[in-house]
Amino acid sequence: MTGKRIWTVMRAEFLHIIRDPISLIISLVMPLFMLFLVAYCMRFEFKELPLGVLDMDKSVESKNYIKIIDHTKYFDIKYYLTQYDQAENLLVTGKTRCVIIIPPSFSREVKEHRPTNIQTLVDASDINCAIFLNNYLSAINADYSIEMATEFLKKSGLTVDLEPVVISARSWYNQSLREFTYMVTGTFSQSILGFVPILCALAIVREKESGSIQQIFASPIQSYEYIAGKMSPYVILLTVDFILIIIFGLWWFDLPFRGSFITLSIATFLMVFACVSIGFFISTLTKSQLTAMLLGIIFTLMPSFIFADTLCPLDYSPVGARFASCFFPGRFYTGICRSEILKGSNILSYWEDALSLVVYCIVIFSICALIVRKKKI
Repeated sequence: MTGKRIWTVMRAEFLHIIRDPISLIISLVMPLFMLFLVAYCMRFEFKELPLGVLDMDKSVESKNYIKIIDHTKYFDIKYYLTQYDQAENLLVTGKTRCVIIIPPSFSREVKEHRPTNIQTLVDASDINCAIFLNNYLSAINADYSIEMATEFLKKSGLTVDLEPVVISARSWYNQSLREFTYMVTGTFSQSILGFVPILCALAIVREKESGSIQQIFASPIQSYEYIAGKMSPYVILLTVDFILIIIFGLWWFDLPFRGSFITLSIATFLMVFACVSIGFFISTLTKSQLTAMLLGIIFTLMPSFIFADTLCPLDYSPVGARFASCFFPGRFYTGICRSEILKGSNILSYWEDALSLVVYCIVIFSICALIVRKKKI
């Protein structure tokens, strides 16, 4: 009898979804829109940063030093200054993030093999950019200094390796260090967490506004049967939808796939189930569709940018943020998604995330059924 009741509710909800094609179009288009938005509009790697240079020496040595910096893919020297005041003006107006100042004694001290100081004025209002600038300029300067010291030692008849310890770096799972690989695999989780609850948050609210929810209370159907029947169409349709989106994303962005497609599909099903349950939980707490929509945006779409472990790794976040992320299933799904797609790992390597996702689904479904059973909606 339980299966028949669930099927009756499920069939009615399927018919309602089919009669509302706009929701189906949104469920397909919006995740794709977010996928392209994040992949093509967000960048964490700095390239071709405009720099300013105040060369007080104007010697061959100073010009060679400037040329070394300008020939890297990270910097583009656009502004050649003649006065110190111009440096402050460039930084204040935001035309550049850094100004390099070469002293008038640069070439003389280099020829005499004495230490010389080059000043860098860095705009630290953007802390990430400031750290990047300091690190890369320091690395370029270190290479230049080693080259000068090596040349001096050779002229002196000495052969000393100034870099006795060399790091041979080899990147695994993302050998070319493509940003797409990191961003897109996280966006899968972000799009599910961001849009699925909003689409599902209106399911029960519609029946509240029409008054048909009272017929459910008067019928012999159990609360868990009602919730299961209402959720099933959304879970089935959205799981298929997001599996197709993942396949499209892997093909469009030319991402490797080293894991099990069946395992990834099961994880996607659990993630969609958890997010649909969140939407139904919001729906049981609200009285109007507008309120349900706003709560869905506030409690799922906005946190998805932070707690889905998509844009910035949660491992580096404060303890409070890591704890808060446990209330959102995106954290667990992102780990599974990257392990399957990039690493080809088996379930033993991410069993904690998998178990957490299963427990999350059970808990949130039980809460929704409990609220309906007590008629507190």
